[in-house]
Amino acid sequence: MTAVFDASGLRQALLRGPQTVTGFLEAITGERLVADVIRRDTESAGRANDLAVATGRPVTVRTAVLRGSASGRRYVYAESTFVPERLPDSVRARLAETADPIGRVLVDHGLAPGREPVPGPRAPPAGLEPGLAGEIVFARAYRLVIEGAPVFAIREWFLRPVLDALGPSRTVPPDAVT
Repeated sequence: MTAVFDASGLRQALLRGPQTVTGFLEAITGERLVADVIRRDTESAGRANDLAVATGRPVTVRTAVLRGSASGRRYVYAESTFVPERLPDSVRARLAETADPIGRVLVDHGLAPGREPVPGPRAPPAGLEPGLAGEIVFARAYRLVIEGAPVFAIREWFLRPVLDALGPSRTVPPDAVT
């Protein structure tokens, strides 16, 4: 008999502890993750944003796929926007120059952000490569707050290999992406 995966189970696993998505995925997959950065640009903040930053202020937009460094499996497609001036120079440099996931960079620099949910994505992102849309099993959005200031607005789409890492024989009902 095939077990039906309840997306709320993945949601609860992600919310349970203070660890980052990177830490969570590395724990369940047993491999180090890398961020295949698809896009990294500086833009002007829009009028409506989740970062409480003034319109026109510079923000960095980073789109990446988190994948296993050994297996090459793609686990998460993520779109992040952050306020560079709210981060230490060393963090900004590492995010600009390496394939390290955001969570690892923050932890390595001793930053412990709080996570606040924001209205999330309901549909696959426009920039998603063909074929990955059918692999999405769960989506969410949140912002990371560091020292009282919102620094990152993150939208994540978790892909089917996350379920494989959680356990065998898992399937997802078609309405599980929330």
